[in-house]
Amino acid sequence: MSTLSVDTIQGKTTAGTVAMPNGTPVQIVNMNGQGESSSNTTSSSFVEIDTDFRTTITPKFSDSKIMIFCTMGLRLYKQSGNDARCTYRLYDVTGGAAVAGTQAQVRHYDYNGGGHYGAFPIPFNVLMDSWGTTAKTFTFQLQLDAGTGTATNDDTQSTSITIMEIAQ
Repeated sequence: MSTLSVDTIQGKTTAGTVAMPNGTPVQIVNMNGQGESSSNTTSSSFVEIDTDFRTTITPKFSDSKIMIFCTMGLRLYKQSGNDARCTYRLYDVTGGAAVAGTQAQVRHYDYNGGGHYGAFPIPFNVLMDSWGTTAKTFTFQLQLDAGTGTATNDDTQSTSITIMEIAQ
């Protein structure tokens, strides 16, 4: 059996230029809201639900793929009545825009009209091309479409963002 022990791996002509095989994870950053308090909103327009959910990655290579794994621990409630709905999305704070393909609506409906509470783990993923090697920050946005309120990261559903850079 052989052992290879090194303190530093460096590119043969320039530091930081080690070639990575396609599909190799280069780095992973994570925000896990477990243990954080819940964040509530009654806003009928998109708002950042909590700045503690912000997650930043700086790609090491300009031609990488970026995979973002999201889970929103979402709570939706209506004190009396039938309909509770909210829309969520992943938001690119640095670019000032929603991330394409991540916006969706959650609905909880009570046919008896006595009010209701729903807690949902909402997982979704997105794969995108790298934007270069500058830092980019992502977060969640919510808007209440119908009901009394909505919240993330309540005591039954945690919220997380994991961002992985993948060599190409």
